[in-house]
Amino acid sequence: MKVVENNISNSARAFSEEKILKECRHYFSSETARTAEIGERFVEYFIKNASNEGVLFKTIKEITHDLNVSHQTLTKILKRLGEKEIIYRRNGIIGFWSE
Repeated sequence: MKVVENNISNSARAFSEEKILKECRHYFSSETARTAEIGERFVEYFIKNASNEGVLFKTIKEITHDLNVSHQTLTKILKRLGEKEIIYRRNGIIGFWSE
């Protein structure tokens, strides 16, 4: 069985990776260095694993395992990104707000 890698061009995505990373770095600049680093890792993970529409279909448990961070830390990151309207969380789904 051949595994096909999910290579999607930036033009096919409903969000701008560079813009999101830049905004997140700005928002996390007031946090501790550790929180900022985890926040940036999460955003990079999200961009890599999100659908073309900017939705991540993974549970919090899967994300904490994949990123090797605590549930509490991830929740803090998600809350901060939600407050800044970078992401939204509804019914177990995490997505990027439309640009």
